[in-house]
Amino acid sequence: MEAWIGVEFRHFAALLAVAQERSFGRAGRRLGYSQSAISGQIASLERIVGERLVERSRGRSRVALTPAGNVLARHAEQMTQQMELARTEMKTVRDAGRIV
Repeated sequence: MEAWIGVEFRHFAALLAVAQERSFGRAGRRLGYSQSAISGQIASLERIVGERLVERSRGRSRVALTPAGNVLARHAEQMTQQMELARTEMKTVRDAGRIV
């Protein structure tokens, strides 16, 4: 578990984008990163968790998640939903503080 302390939310966002887009390039465009930055984030995440998460193929073929990638993507989706809920609640608190 100590190794997982290096996981950042951007790693999960990259994994989800790759899972949904089935392409490093499209995932990068969606998130505003280069293809190589997305590839690097996925590689970093794979090193941290100790599992291959994405099946890579040469050329323009679509990429696919491994079984481990599917498990982590499912959890990443839940974490993303929790972060969105937190953002919404923080906005509510911020807005309530501005009421006179």
